[in-house]
Amino acid sequence: MSLLRASHDYQSAMAKPCYKLRTSLFGHASDVRAVATFADGTIVSTSRDETARIWKPSGNDKDYEHTATLKGHSNFVTSVCVINPSEQNPTGFIITGSHDKTIRIYVPDQTEPINIIKSHQDTVCKLRTGMKEGTFLSSSWDMSAKLWNLSDLSKPQLNLLGHTAAVWCVADLSSGSIVTGSADKLVIIWTGDGSVQHKLTGHTDCVRDISAISSNEFLTCANDATIRHWNASLGTCLGTYCGHENYIYSILALENGSSTFTCGEDRTLRIWNSGELCQTITLPTQSVWCLALLPNGDVVTGSSDGFVRIFTCDPEHYADPETLQEFEQGVANVKLNAEQELGGIKIKDLPDAEALLQPGQRDGQIKIVNDGDAVKAYSWSQNEQRWIKIGNVMGASGGSAATSGKKLYNGIEYDYVFSVDIQDGVPPLKLPYNNDQDPWHVAQKFLHDNSLSQLFLDQVANFIIKNSQPASVLKTDAQYADPFTGGSRYIPQSTANTAPQESARPATFSSSETSAPSYIPHTKYLKLEQANLSQILEKLRELNAKQSEPLKVPNDKLESLVQLARDEASEQLNSDALSTLKTLLNWPDDILFPVLDVIRLAVLYKEINNVLCTEELLQIVKKHVKPDALPSNQMLTFRMLANMFTHEKGEKLCLSYKDDILKQLSELESLANKNNQVAISTYILNLTVALNKYNDTLGKTQCLNVMFSILPRLSESEAVFRTLVAMGTLLSTTSNSEDRDDLIKAVRHSEVALNILQTMSETTVPTNKLANCSKEIISLII
Repeated sequence: MSLLRASHDYQSAMAKPCYKLRTSLFGHASDVRAVATFADGTIVSTSRDETARIWKPSGNDKDYEHTATLKGHSNFVTSVCVINPSEQNPTGFIITGSHDKTIRIYVPDQTEPINIIKSHQDTVCKLRTGMKEGTFLSSSWDMSAKLWNLSDLSKPQLNLLGHTAAVWCVADLSSGSIVTGSADKLVIIWTGDGSVQHKLTGHTDCVRDISAISSNEFLTCANDATIRHWNASLGTCLGTYCGHENYIYSILALENGSSTFTCGEDRTLRIWNSGELCQTITLPTQSVWCLALLPNGDVVTGSSDGFVRIFTCDPEHYADPETLQEFEQGVANVKLNAEQELGGIKIKDLPDAEALLQPGQRDGQIKIVNDGDAVKAYSWSQNEQRWIKIGNVMGASGGSAATSGKKLYNGIEYDYVFSVDIQDGVPPLKLPYNNDQDPWHVAQKFLHDNSLSQLFLDQVANFIIKNSQPASVLKTDAQYADPFTGGSRYIPQSTANTAPQESARPATFSSSETSAPSYIPHTKYLKLEQANLSQILEKLRELNAKQSEPLKVPNDKLESLVQLARDEASEQLNSDALSTLKTLLNWPDDILFPVLDVIRLAVLYKEINNVLCTEELLQIVKKHVKPDALPSNQMLTFRMLANMFTHEKGEKLCLSYKDDILKQLSELESLANKNNQVAISTYILNLTVALNKYNDTLGKTQCLNVMFSILPRLSESEAVFRTLVAMGTLLSTTSNSEDRDDLIKAVRHSEVALNILQTMSETTVPTNKLANCSKEIISLII
């Protein structure tokens, strides 16, 4: 019996106990994008936090406990399937796919993958266990789907190419056919040899998931909020069913078709019988991304709030009344918040009707205002020189950081899809962006894809920063990730030349960017945390193998050492790892860089910061910040110093020894290495934040003098920017007027500082961050 065949009485179905919450599992730090279940009841969940987690029943028939975290992916983990233990595969397997384009295969009792597949060219958005034992299927944003056999993973058994957009879902039928669904709105049925049998049309938006209900029939769901029932051999649609109010992300029918489960962007899990909607469960979250079934019929969901939830129709397994009441209260709160927001914008934060007294910037500009009883949209008429009402604005899901960003562009999900006006009279260009991306990298790709001038780079990047999720206006250290190479040196990634030129024609942006962003004062410590730990470990092993006693340590101790740089500090912080670190710090200077990099990352965690930030560490720091130190060690040491500020122990140690560090900085003769420049400027900026926090007047003066010393030697624009932000922060946050006047006088009397500020402020590009920061400082000192 399927969703669509009425083979039993509907009323009897309704008489069955309804589904209610059994338990909630929390551990992921971001959206749970996929879930899968083993035959023994084990659950595997994957998340945008770059991990997969294993959950096992705790033994009380209700709860589950987290037993392991699978790591290895370097981006969102977007898909998962499992292979149950069998005679052929006695351990079983967990298979995960990621935004990093890889598929990783694990055995359940190990947290590191036993195999990594690098066959797809883009996000692996769906994995599905195959009907034939030992097989699985994958589909990707690279417009392909593949069939794999665990006995030979060197290449796929089938490579299915035929869609013209991202292939969001794939499944095989027991008849041997394979079905794919895509952002091109098509469902394609493939024969067992990979030939196209049928191309099915009907869905009006991206097809998101597939579920087989027999050897020849299957269901699909889509962003058009409909479910369709198909006959595979005939290639015909047997029915269309509605009930959801927004995108449907996942669908799963029982093998015999007796019940079907769906979930989506309308915050609901829905249970269907014979084409009839039997129950709707609203969850206290925006997006219910995925679902799976446990052997006992319970439903597992994953959602945008990071929770895995289990729902049961067995009254004996219902959560206790207090937990159920808390769940319902959460649902009510989310509903209330939704009524107070429009696409992630809080209605109370919208301007009132007085905003319409200000003229528009260009014809057709849209302005949204809170008019008390309603939210209204107006368009500026250049001819009539007035705002003309378009209509009332209604709420909608998706498209905001708060709702995980359900914006589709070319069939692919993004947190944001901006419209960018480059030239009057020309349709705006689309600029897709995800929160995990580096704004400068995205901006560079946007310029390249649209054949735009390199002079727009800073402008586009700043536009992304201003209009995406709230974050520091300063770039993170993403472009200075320093991958380890085969040689014993870092190869820093280059940054584009963003020097302003007056001949550049500034772009305009459709999100009403009418004023320059403010960069000062800066009040939070910057963290330099980007790294590839597997490559660091590989380099440590390589260098360790070349050492002799007593400087050589067992490889398992190297692994323990690298764990200090993970967010598992309390578990890994032990005397053995610290003893290993002490041994490795005696390595020759020319191979010490990976050891310093581990410390740089480790001090970001409070427990290790408390242990490592000692007088002994400062002696090492002093050695490697000297003018004659190796540039790579010098760079990593300043990164370490910058990160030490993030916790109290390191913060106080850095302040205690600031005189020594600043003295060494003032004596540096050459700063040719761009990565070194950014590391030093980040240290200066974090020192500035600390000096303001503790109101150290003398330290502020010392720090300002060092800025005057190094600014002329900085050639990297990001380093100049961070140093200027530090300068502006000192000037704008010193509370004592006499002290502030002394600092301002120091800048006025510094010919170096004035020349740089004047030069940087003269660009005509309105969103150039160096120009705007310089202008802010000039306004403070004149």
